[in-house]
Amino acid sequence: MTKVGDVVKFKTGGNGREMLGTVLRLDVDFYGARQAFKIYKEVPRGNTIRSNMVDGIGPTAKGIDNRVLVLWCNELGYEYVMGDEVEVVCESR
Repeated sequence: MTKVGDVVKFKTGGNGREMLGTVLRLDVDFYGARQAFKIYKEVPRGNTIRSNMVDGIGPTAKGIDNRVLVLWCNELGYEYVMGDEVEVVCESR
């Protein structure tokens, strides 16, 4: 779990560079949902999916995620990223 003051890293694209930064703010349970309306029966190809075709409620793939404000060590400044996009390198007290 990320906390304010932690040093985190964020892997950028496919170039393999890692960016380091410090967590300034943590918005817990900011984005996502635990459940969603789902269509479990098979819909034939070419048919329209309509809201009245829903036949169940099930868990979402990602669930609820935190939003983290990170101050990057290079000249990028700060930005919000999702909690699953960063990894804690060094924890604060």
